[in-house]
Amino acid sequence: MRGIACGDPRFSLRMLAGISRRMHGLVKDIGADALHSGLQRVIGSLLRENEVQGCDTGEVFTVSLPVSKATLASRVSLTPEYFSRVLHELEAHQLISIDRREIHIIDAARLKHYGVR
Repeated sequence: MRGIACGDPRFSLRMLAGISRRMHGLVKDIGADALHSGLQRVIGSLLRENEVQGCDTGEVFTVSLPVSKATLASRVSLTPEYFSRVLHELEAHQLISIDRREIHIIDAARLKHYGVR
């Protein structure tokens, strides 16, 4: 009996493309962990979640967290306590506002450049 992938080369190519995209994302994340501060990783994660990296419109964006803050902290290689401190720092600088699992990005352009040295 032949496998599904053998019978449909397009399926195999789509699978390889998906695996390649995922691996590229993981390599990018590892590089970001090594080269960026915790603050920069949190900001990058917030902007990436809502795909607002290039937005300078002044529009408020909302990021609905799909998982707990502790899980997000783990994804960016931070302790939950440090992750919370970073969120509160960003909120204190009026870059974001936090409402439970929703984070409102008040100023994406300023947020993007905050913490960059």
